[in-house]
Amino acid sequence: SRFTNSLVYDGGICKRLTKLIYGVLQDIFKNIWEQQKYSEVKNGIILTLNIAILTILTRIPINEDFICKVTFFILIALFFIHIFLILQSFFPKNKNKENIKWTNDEINIFFFGDIQKLNSTKYLDIVLDKYNIKKNDLSIKILLDLSNQIVKLSEIVEYKYTSFKNSIYRMCGLTILFSLYFTYLFFWN
Repeated sequence: SRFTNSLVYDGGICKRLTKLIYGVLQDIFKNIWEQQKYSEVKNGIILTLNIAILTILTRIPINEDFICKVTFFILIALFFIHIFLILQSFFPKNKNKENIKWTNDEINIFFFGDIQKLNSTKYLDIVLDKYNIKKNDLSIKILLDLSNQIVKLSEIVEYKYTSFKNSIYRMCGLTILFSLYFTYLFFWN
């Protein structure tokens, strides 16, 4: 290959190539770790905002009308469910079992959304293919372990980003429902 021809081929080529690919994988891991920290902060902010809103809502005096009480109780229950779903994004996924999810699409080896579709072996194969390096030129075990960490971390980051996006949608829905409720109280009660 173009890359391996530029190196002097001797007994240490396996170590050098392994070290090179390990460095590439470490950089990818660090990038995804930064994305994970960013998603954690966003979920923390949205959780804090929702708890503040819930605190304010629970201090609002409830109308004595039975329908108003039931409606308010249902809205508060939905809000608690919403907060619980946000909290789920903070629970770590600690299983190391991989599911094969890849659909033969073009994969960006640096994007967690693409990486999380793969298992570690397929991911490593794609990275090696991008660098035109053959597996038999490497010490593969350590690279597979790091690939596994990259894939699992990508799954976690994808889950956290999806959780944040869904939280925003639920917040919009709850805002509409509470707006309708308070509009009803204001104009028709």
